[in-house]
Amino acid sequence: PSPVPTNPASGDSATGTGTGSGTAEDGLPASLLLKAQRSWDWRAIASEALRPWGSIRKEQLETAVAACNDNGTMYCQRLQVHKGSLYLTDYRAIFFDRHYAPARVWPLLAALRRHRDLPDVDIVVAGNDEPRVPAFPGVGSSWAKTCRRWPGEKGGPLPPAIFASTTSRGVMDLPWLDFAWYFPRKPHKLRTPPWSVLHPQLVEAGGKVRWEDKLEIAMHTGNVGSPFRKRLAAAAAAHPDSMLVNELFIGDHGKIKQTCRELGLHTQGGHQQHKCFMRFEDQCSYKYLLNSASIGYANKFKSLLLCGSVVLYVRE
Repeated sequence: PSPVPTNPASGDSATGTGTGSGTAEDGLPASLLLKAQRSWDWRAIASEALRPWGSIRKEQLETAVAACNDNGTMYCQRLQVHKGSLYLTDYRAIFFDRHYAPARVWPLLAALRRHRDLPDVDIVVAGNDEPRVPAFPGVGSSWAKTCRRWPGEKGGPLPPAIFASTTSRGVMDLPWLDFAWYFPRKPHKLRTPPWSVLHPQLVEAGGKVRWEDKLEIAMHTGNVGSPFRKRLAAAAAAHPDSMLVNELFIGDHGKIKQTCRELGLHTQGGHQQHKCFMRFEDQCSYKYLLNSASIGYANKFKSLLLCGSVVLYVRE
Protein backbone atom coordinates (compact mmCIF):
# COMPACT_ATOMS: atom_id res chain seq x y z
CA PRO A 1 0.00 0.00 0.00
CA SER A 2 1.00 3.61 -0.45
CA PRO A 3 2.73 5.30 2.51
CA VAL A 4 0.56 7.34 4.84
CA PRO A 5 0.59 11.03 3.76
CA THR A 6 2.61 13.14 6.17
CA ASN A 7 0.91 16.50 5.73
CA PRO A 8 -1.79 16.56 8.42
CA ALA A 9 -3.79 19.64 9.27
CA SER A 10 -2.26 21.83 11.94
CA GLY A 11 -3.14 20.99 15.52
CA ASP A 12 -4.50 17.55 14.59
CA SER A 13 -4.63 15.74 17.91
CA ALA A 14 -4.93 12.36 16.23
CA THR A 15 -1.44 12.70 14.79
CA GLY A 16 0.17 14.07 17.91
CA THR A 17 1.31 17.28 16.23
CA GLY A 18 0.48 20.95 16.55
CA THR A 19 1.79 24.09 14.96
CA GLY A 20 2.32 26.46 17.92
CA SER A 21 3.92 29.87 17.63
CA GLY A 22 6.91 29.21 19.89
CA THR A 23 10.51 29.41 18.79
CA ALA A 24 13.35 26.98 19.32
CA GLU A 25 16.71 28.05 20.74
CA ASP A 26 18.07 28.77 17.25
CA GLY A 27 15.11 31.02 16.42
CA LEU A 28 13.32 28.66 14.03
CA PRO A 29 9.51 28.78 14.31
CA ALA A 30 7.94 25.62 15.73
CA SER A 31 5.90 25.28 12.53
CA LEU A 32 9.11 24.90 10.49
CA LEU A 33 10.44 22.23 12.84
CA LEU A 34 7.19 20.31 12.48
CA LYS A 35 7.33 20.66 8.69
CA ALA A 36 10.78 19.07 8.70
CA GLN A 37 9.44 16.20 10.80
CA ARG A 38 6.73 15.52 8.23
CA SER A 39 9.37 14.97 5.56
CA TRP A 40 10.69 11.86 7.26
CA ASP A 41 10.81 8.72 5.12
CA TRP A 42 8.00 6.84 6.84
CA ARG A 43 8.22 3.90 4.41
CA ALA A 44 11.87 3.34 5.41
CA ILE A 45 10.93 3.54 9.09
CA ALA A 46 8.18 0.93 8.63
CA SER A 47 10.47 -1.31 6.57
CA GLU A 48 13.11 -1.21 9.28
CA ALA A 49 10.57 -2.25 11.93
CA LEU A 50 9.31 -5.12 9.77
CA ARG A 51 12.80 -6.36 8.87
CA PRO A 52 12.69 -9.44 11.19
CA TRP A 53 9.44 -10.59 9.57
CA GLY A 54 9.56 -12.08 6.08
CA SER A 55 5.86 -12.81 6.44
CA ILE A 56 3.32 -13.11 9.23
CA ARG A 57 1.05 -16.12 9.58
CA LYS A 58 -2.35 -16.30 11.20
CA GLU A 59 -1.06 -18.56 13.97
CA GLN A 60 1.37 -15.84 15.02
CA LEU A 61 -1.61 -13.65 15.89
CA GLU A 62 -2.96 -16.49 18.05
CA THR A 63 0.44 -16.75 19.75
CA ALA A 64 0.32 -13.00 20.33
CA VAL A 65 -3.08 -13.32 22.00
CA ALA A 66 -1.62 -15.99 24.30
CA ALA A 67 1.26 -13.64 25.15
CA CYS A 68 -1.32 -11.06 26.26
CA ASN A 69 -1.76 -12.95 29.51
CA ASP A 70 1.90 -12.67 30.46
CA ASN A 71 2.67 -10.34 33.35
CA GLY A 72 3.90 -6.89 32.41
CA THR A 73 1.16 -5.61 30.12
CA MET A 74 -1.01 -2.65 31.07
CA TYR A 75 -3.48 -3.76 28.43
CA CYS A 76 -3.63 -6.17 25.54
CA GLN A 77 -6.15 -6.31 22.74
CA ARG A 78 -6.87 -7.45 19.20
CA LEU A 79 -7.79 -4.71 16.74
CA GLN A 80 -9.50 -5.64 13.49
CA VAL A 81 -10.60 -3.39 10.66
CA HIS A 82 -13.14 -4.94 8.32
CA LYS A 83 -14.73 -2.99 5.49
CA GLY A 84 -13.96 0.33 7.12
CA SER A 85 -15.23 -0.54 10.60
CA LEU A 86 -13.07 -1.08 13.70
CA TYR A 87 -13.62 -4.07 15.99
CA LEU A 88 -11.92 -4.48 19.36
CA THR A 89 -11.41 -7.52 21.60
CA ASP A 90 -9.95 -6.88 25.07
CA TYR A 91 -7.86 -9.59 26.71
CA ARG A 92 -6.27 -7.76 29.59
CA ALA A 93 -6.38 -4.33 31.27
CA ILE A 94 -5.20 -3.10 34.66
CA PHE A 95 -6.81 -0.38 36.77
CA PHE A 96 -4.46 2.38 35.61
CA ASP A 97 -5.46 1.89 32.00
CA ARG A 98 -9.10 2.73 32.67
CA HIS A 99 -8.23 6.42 32.72
CA TYR A 100 -6.44 6.33 29.36
CA ALA A 101 -8.28 3.59 27.49
CA PRO A 102 -9.31 5.79 24.50
CA ALA A 103 -5.62 6.13 23.59
CA ARG A 104 -5.61 2.45 22.64
CA VAL A 105 -7.76 2.93 19.58
CA TRP A 106 -6.90 6.47 18.48
CA PRO A 107 -4.09 5.47 16.09
CA LEU A 108 -6.38 3.24 14.02
CA LEU A 109 -9.34 5.62 14.29
CA ALA A 110 -7.14 8.41 12.95
CA ALA A 111 -6.01 6.18 10.08
CA LEU A 112 -9.61 5.29 9.26
CA ARG A 113 -10.62 8.93 9.32
CA ARG A 114 -7.95 9.86 6.82
CA HIS A 115 -8.07 6.74 4.66
CA ARG A 116 -11.59 5.54 4.01
CA ASP A 117 -10.16 2.85 1.74
CA LEU A 118 -7.87 1.41 4.43
CA PRO A 119 -7.32 -2.32 3.76
CA ASP A 120 -8.61 -4.84 6.30
CA VAL A 121 -6.34 -5.08 9.36
CA ASP A 122 -5.87 -7.76 12.02
CA ILE A 123 -3.28 -6.96 14.73
CA VAL A 124 -2.59 -7.59 18.41
CA VAL A 125 -1.42 -4.62 20.50
CA ALA A 126 0.08 -4.67 23.99
CA GLY A 127 0.64 -1.62 26.20
CA ASN A 128 3.71 -2.58 28.20
CA ASP A 129 6.83 -1.43 30.01
CA GLU A 130 8.98 -4.26 28.66
CA PRO A 131 9.17 -5.95 25.22
CA ARG A 132 7.19 -9.13 24.71
CA VAL A 133 9.57 -10.78 22.21
CA PRO A 134 13.20 -10.06 23.18
CA ALA A 135 16.00 -11.38 20.96
CA PHE A 136 19.03 -9.25 21.71
CA PRO A 137 21.87 -9.68 19.18
CA GLY A 138 24.90 -11.38 20.66
CA VAL A 139 23.11 -12.29 23.91
CA GLY A 140 22.94 -16.08 23.91
CA SER A 141 20.53 -16.37 26.82
CA SER A 142 18.04 -14.04 25.12
CA TRP A 143 18.03 -16.00 21.88
CA ALA A 144 17.93 -19.35 23.73
CA LYS A 145 14.86 -18.29 25.74
CA THR A 146 13.11 -16.99 22.63
CA CYS A 147 13.80 -20.21 20.70
CA ARG A 148 12.62 -22.38 23.60
CA ARG A 149 9.32 -20.51 23.84
CA TRP A 150 8.73 -20.36 20.10
CA PRO A 151 10.72 -23.09 18.30
CA GLY A 152 8.95 -22.39 15.01
CA GLU A 153 9.95 -24.80 12.25
CA LYS A 154 10.83 -27.49 14.80
CA GLY A 155 7.13 -28.07 15.27
CA GLY A 156 6.31 -25.47 17.86
CA PRO A 157 4.72 -22.02 17.54
CA LEU A 158 6.40 -19.16 15.73
CA PRO A 159 7.20 -15.97 17.69
CA PRO A 160 4.14 -13.76 18.18
CA ALA A 161 3.58 -10.84 15.82
CA ILE A 162 2.66 -8.24 18.39
CA PHE A 163 2.68 -4.44 18.44
CA ALA A 164 4.01 -2.92 21.64
CA SER A 165 4.98 0.44 23.12
CA THR A 166 8.57 -0.62 23.91
CA THR A 167 10.77 -1.70 21.03
CA SER A 168 14.42 -1.61 20.03
CA ARG A 169 16.78 -3.30 17.60
CA GLY A 170 17.10 -6.12 20.10
CA VAL A 171 13.43 -7.19 20.09
CA MET A 172 10.90 -8.39 17.55
CA ASP A 173 7.98 -6.36 18.90
CA LEU A 174 6.54 -3.97 16.34
CA PRO A 175 6.30 -0.29 17.40
CA TRP A 176 2.96 1.13 18.54
CA LEU A 177 2.18 4.58 19.92
CA ASP A 178 1.82 4.49 23.68
CA PHE A 179 -0.90 6.30 25.59
CA ALA A 180 1.28 9.35 26.24
CA TRP A 181 0.65 10.59 22.68
CA TYR A 182 -3.09 10.78 23.39
CA PHE A 183 -3.58 12.24 26.84
CA PRO A 184 -7.15 13.46 27.58
CA ARG A 185 -8.04 17.11 27.09
CA LYS A 186 -9.97 17.19 30.36
CA PRO A 187 -8.12 17.06 33.73
CA HIS A 188 -6.55 13.68 34.51
CA LYS A 189 -4.20 12.12 37.05
CA LEU A 190 -0.94 12.65 35.17
CA ARG A 191 -1.79 16.32 34.51
CA THR A 192 0.02 16.26 31.14
CA PRO A 193 -1.70 18.05 28.23
CA PRO A 194 -2.33 16.26 24.93
CA TRP A 195 0.80 16.11 22.76
CA SER A 196 -0.77 18.45 20.20
CA VAL A 197 -0.93 21.07 22.97
CA LEU A 198 2.26 20.16 24.84
CA HIS A 199 4.58 20.03 21.82
CA PRO A 200 4.38 23.74 20.89
CA GLN A 201 4.38 24.71 24.57
CA LEU A 202 7.67 22.93 25.13
CA VAL A 203 9.27 24.27 21.97
CA GLU A 204 8.37 27.76 23.20
CA ALA A 205 9.47 27.09 26.78
CA GLY A 206 12.77 25.64 25.63
CA GLY A 207 13.47 28.76 23.57
CA LYS A 208 12.64 31.20 26.36
CA VAL A 209 15.35 30.08 28.79
CA ARG A 210 18.91 30.92 27.80
CA TRP A 211 21.48 28.20 28.48
CA GLU A 212 23.42 30.41 30.89
CA ASP A 213 20.21 31.05 32.88
CA LYS A 214 19.34 27.37 33.34
CA LEU A 215 19.87 25.81 36.78
CA GLU A 216 23.13 23.85 37.20
CA ILE A 217 21.32 20.73 38.42
CA ALA A 218 20.57 17.33 36.90
CA MET A 219 16.86 16.81 37.59
CA HIS A 220 14.28 14.01 37.52
CA THR A 221 10.67 14.33 38.60
CA GLY A 222 8.05 11.59 38.83
CA ASN A 223 7.70 8.02 39.99
CA VAL A 224 10.70 6.55 41.83
CA GLY A 225 9.37 3.00 42.14
CA SER A 226 11.68 1.13 39.77
CA PRO A 227 15.17 -0.12 40.73
CA PHE A 228 16.69 2.26 38.13
CA ARG A 229 15.07 5.31 39.66
CA LYS A 230 15.73 4.22 43.24
CA ARG A 231 19.44 4.32 42.43
CA LEU A 232 18.96 7.79 40.94
CA ALA A 233 17.23 8.95 44.13
CA ALA A 234 20.05 7.57 46.27
CA ALA A 235 22.61 9.38 44.10
CA ALA A 236 20.65 12.64 44.44
CA ALA A 237 20.50 12.26 48.21
CA ALA A 238 24.28 11.77 48.26
CA HIS A 239 24.98 14.67 45.87
CA PRO A 240 22.41 17.44 46.54
CA ASP A 241 24.80 20.01 45.09
CA SER A 242 24.37 18.59 41.57
CA MET A 243 21.21 16.43 41.48
CA LEU A 244 17.52 16.75 42.27
CA VAL A 245 15.04 13.87 42.28
CA ASN A 246 11.52 15.08 42.95
CA GLU A 247 9.47 12.01 43.84
CA LEU A 248 5.71 11.79 43.43
CA PHE A 249 3.24 9.14 42.27
CA ILE A 250 0.13 9.21 40.14
CA GLY A 251 -1.92 8.92 43.35
CA ASP A 252 -0.51 12.24 44.60
CA HIS A 253 -2.52 14.28 42.12
CA GLY A 254 -5.34 14.82 44.62
CA LYS A 255 -3.00 15.87 47.44
CA ILE A 256 -0.19 17.83 45.81
CA LYS A 257 -1.62 21.01 44.32
CA GLN A 258 1.39 23.33 44.07
CA THR A 259 4.41 23.27 41.80
CA CYS A 260 7.97 23.13 43.11
CA ARG A 261 8.57 26.61 41.69
CA GLU A 262 5.56 28.02 43.58
CA LEU A 263 6.93 26.56 46.83
CA GLY A 264 10.51 27.63 46.13
CA LEU A 265 11.70 24.01 46.08
CA HIS A 266 12.85 23.89 42.46
CA THR A 267 16.40 25.10 43.18
CA GLN A 268 17.10 22.67 46.03
CA GLY A 269 18.99 19.48 45.24
CA GLY A 270 18.71 16.08 46.88
CA HIS A 271 15.80 13.64 47.05
CA GLN A 272 12.53 15.36 47.96
CA GLN A 273 9.41 13.24 48.36
CA HIS A 274 5.75 14.04 47.78
CA LYS A 275 6.02 17.80 48.26
CA CYS A 276 5.34 19.35 44.86
CA PHE A 277 4.96 18.66 41.15
CA MET A 278 6.59 20.17 38.06
CA ARG A 279 4.98 21.21 34.82
CA PHE A 280 6.94 20.25 31.74
CA GLU A 281 7.71 23.88 30.98
CA ASP A 282 9.25 24.21 34.47
CA GLN A 283 11.57 21.33 33.68
CA CYS A 284 13.06 23.32 30.80
CA SER A 285 14.74 25.59 33.36
CA TYR A 286 17.35 22.90 34.19
CA LYS A 287 20.55 22.40 32.23
CA TYR A 288 20.48 18.62 32.69
CA LEU A 289 17.38 16.41 32.56
CA LEU A 290 17.55 12.80 33.69
CA ASN A 291 15.70 10.21 31.62
CA SER A 292 15.47 6.88 33.40
CA ALA A 293 13.22 3.91 32.79
CA SER A 294 10.23 3.44 35.03
CA ILE A 295 10.37 -0.28 34.32
CA GLY A 296 11.19 -0.60 30.64
CA TYR A 297 10.98 2.98 29.34
CA ALA A 298 9.88 6.52 30.20
CA ASN A 299 7.28 8.14 27.93
CA LYS A 300 8.48 11.62 28.95
CA PHE A 301 11.70 11.18 26.91
CA LYS A 302 10.24 12.82 23.80
CA SER A 303 9.18 15.83 25.87
CA LEU A 304 12.55 16.31 27.54
CA LEU A 305 14.26 16.49 24.16
CA LEU A 306 12.36 19.70 23.33
CA CYS A 307 13.65 21.73 26.29
CA GLY A 308 17.01 22.74 24.83
CA SER A 309 18.68 21.08 27.83
CA VAL A 310 21.13 18.17 27.91
CA VAL A 311 19.15 14.94 28.35
CA LEU A 312 21.11 12.26 30.22
CA TYR A 313 19.75 8.84 29.32
CA VAL A 314 20.40 6.74 32.45
CA ARG A 315 20.14 3.10 31.43
CA GLU A 316 21.43 1.46 34.61
